[in-house]
Amino acid sequence: MSDMYRLPEDGQSADRVLSDIKQLKAAMTARDRGRLSSTAFQGAAVGGELVRQAYTEFLEWNALFSFQEAPAAKLESDVLDMCIALAGGDSTARGNLTSGGTESNFCALAAMRSWAREAYPQIVKPNVVAPYSTHATVHKVARYLDIQVVTVPQRQDLTADVDALAQVVDENTIGIVASAPNWPYGHVDPIEQLGTLALERGIWLHVDACVGGYVLPFMRELGEDIPAYDLSVPGVRSLSADLHKYGYAPKPLSSVLWASQVEQAYHYMPITEWACGLYLSQSFVGSRPLAPVAAAWAMMHFWGRQGYLDNARQLLDLKARLQTACDEIDGIRSWPTQGPLMMIASDDFNIQLVVGGMEQRGWKLLGVTTPPAIHITLDVMTPESQALFVDDLRQVVEAVLAGEIDEEGLLSYGGVGAEEDAPKWLASAIEIFGDGH
Repeated sequence: MSDMYRLPEDGQSADRVLSDIKQLKAAMTARDRGRLSSTAFQGAAVGGELVRQAYTEFLEWNALFSFQEAPAAKLESDVLDMCIALAGGDSTARGNLTSGGTESNFCALAAMRSWAREAYPQIVKPNVVAPYSTHATVHKVARYLDIQVVTVPQRQDLTADVDALAQVVDENTIGIVASAPNWPYGHVDPIEQLGTLALERGIWLHVDACVGGYVLPFMRELGEDIPAYDLSVPGVRSLSADLHKYGYAPKPLSSVLWASQVEQAYHYMPITEWACGLYLSQSFVGSRPLAPVAAAWAMMHFWGRQGYLDNARQLLDLKARLQTACDEIDGIRSWPTQGPLMMIASDDFNIQLVVGGMEQRGWKLLGVTTPPAIHITLDVMTPESQALFVDDLRQVVEAVLAGEIDEEGLLSYGGVGAEEDAPKWLASAIEIFGDGH
């Protein structure tokens, strides 16, 4: 254990510590070059300083105890009311704040399972059905909850196959999970049809709108063809949406929204079997930071509907520019998508080589493996950054076509870097399970 990093024997000066921190930050991917993979997701610069100040004001506050502080409760309630309104909920809808999409999906599936235990007590091995495009976190939380996830392949155009989903609903199915949009392909699942299916079969429909929840309403207002997907759709009983994505709140902050108090009641887990009386938390976690909630409240009031609308307009403009530029580069093409995601693929070579080549130029990009593509999470960029990205992309593609970039030059794909650069927890996991588990 001699290679373990240990607590210093004596404290170091504040200047020394801050200098080290700044050096580590300087070695990170530059903000604009990491933004397209959502690792540096911050959106437009407008409001940035305000968000940081609001965050700092509540830096030390524990949101577990917001029920004891009326101002803290107001921050949470105001944010949730605005979230519910954006998600098509009416006065009967309810919501809870969480740490991220994983926890939001956990809360939704846990509530679904609790509901099913009352509605269908004969089910002992519950399952949910979902398109193949469903996010990995759904599989993750389902494993924790001992729920089987039954997926069906996408259609040829990479949209969800409703007929195939209907065929795999069986006597053990408690719900359907859909996406708006899905992460791998950027398509909004046919939520209205799935809502009808859920009502016909008497099962729960959860919509994972972690990516699109707080940007799709504004894109639709600007004329984009965004299918109905939210709490206004009959059959939708819960919806997850990340405020730390297109709500532009600092991490960690997400939301899980409920069609009514009926659904929300299955979410809560009141504990009384201990020495201090009732224990009840907003979501799965106990202690959690109030600072991101205050920052979200500040951002939502500072921008207002028009601010978010203007930001969505900039995102759509960026998407159109990048898609046009990609389609003009020989060897690659963009996929049609709905919302703020964009995919770049190739029929001529292994697109993973482009990911590696772009990383050598300082760009962090994520990938899709089936079928292979580059995954881009759009966020507002300066014209200079846009031009640099397109220029670098063109040069990397040309290098791949010329045979100047091969498999040995591939640094990373799908968000996982070289093993020697991985954090210790990941290296340990790979040692235990192998990278193909």
